[in-house]
Amino acid sequence: MKFCAKPILAILLVCVCSAGLFAQQSDYQIKEEFKERYATLESELRTAANAAEIDSLIMEVDSLDMKFTEHSELLNSALYPENYTREIGLLKEKGREIQQRLLVIENKNEKLAELNKEITSFRGEIKRLNKHSDSLRQEILASQESEKRLAGLVKRYRQSMQERDKFILDVVDSLLIAYEGLSPQKTDELTNKMQAGKIENDENPLVIINTIIDNNIETLKRSNKSFTTEDYLRMYAVQKRFNEAWNDIGDGLVRIYGGENRVEWSDRVESKLEEWRASASMSMWASLDTYLENNKFDLSAFDNSYSFFLALDNFVKESKKSSQKKMMTSGNYDKFQKFNQFWNTKIKNEWSRYVQEGEVLTMHQISSIDSEMTTWRDEAKPRSWIIPILLGVSLLAIVGLVIVLFRK
Repeated sequence: MKFCAKPILAILLVCVCSAGLFAQQSDYQIKEEFKERYATLESELRTAANAAEIDSLIMEVDSLDMKFTEHSELLNSALYPENYTREIGLLKEKGREIQQRLLVIENKNEKLAELNKEITSFRGEIKRLNKHSDSLRQEILASQESEKRLAGLVKRYRQSMQERDKFILDVVDSLLIAYEGLSPQKTDELTNKMQAGKIENDENPLVIINTIIDNNIETLKRSNKSFTTEDYLRMYAVQKRFNEAWNDIGDGLVRIYGGENRVEWSDRVESKLEEWRASASMSMWASLDTYLENNKFDLSAFDNSYSFFLALDNFVKESKKSSQKKMMTSGNYDKFQKFNQFWNTKIKNEWSRYVQEGEVLTMHQISSIDSEMTTWRDEAKPRSWIIPILLGVSLLAIVGLVIVLFRK
């Protein structure tokens, strides 16, 4: 028995060592397989071309997690200082981020394709709106009919201009959706199509942008008494919005659609935008000044947002001081009520949208004027003479009574 025990012991020892070695090899294989598959999926996620491909890869990440989650403790040591749960979570999050980005790009490409088809119709619609407005304007100039008929024409003309400005903002929004944040690959693709002559002149966004600017400059040049201060505020806000959009996507549009004349296109649009801005600004501030003057509000001169705020602020503060000196008169309160009606009815209500969109006044500036207006109202309210008179009479009566009692 002793003779047989040694071989058996040796065999058992070999088996134990082999099992340990096999376990080590198995653990090593698990770690290596996970690392290799993880790296492959990470690389494939980065190079995925569309959202459908990402969907498939995200499913593979889920399968990877299901396969290796039971070995998470083993993998924690291999991934230290990170851990299995965090690494899988990061891979899934990366997949979702890339999926969202590709969906946005695909949606943008669809919008771009739609926009390219619509550019020609945009030009036609702008031409139609301009023709309609011009026709109404000519009727107004030539009209010898009744005042009521003329007022109706003016109203229709103003409405047609509002419709045109709304359409311009719709075009701006369409351009921003299609071209803002355009991927380098799509930019190159469109540039190549333009250079190959596959994009017609009527489909070139730079052409419609140039047309819109020219039309607005012409409208402001021949502006007449048909326009109100609100109309000029709207035109000013439209120009500002258009200018902001150009700053966002102008360089990209010129790079794609400018062809061999990129510098000329850029200079032309920039120059005309500045002319439009100057004309819209001058017309709006002049109209606002005339409106205030016609309503007997004596403000200091202004020609920009900051000087307008200072003029309003100084007017309210000076009026408040004047009210403090003339507490018993109603004239200052009448002045307050008239200006308060202008402030609340026009600035904060009827004109509010364009005042904010055009940054004519900021919300902080409006709040500041509101605060001063509250103080002015309290100071401007006329004080009644009745209470002081009654107090005086009462005081005299008391003094008289004291004298009578003293004499007795």
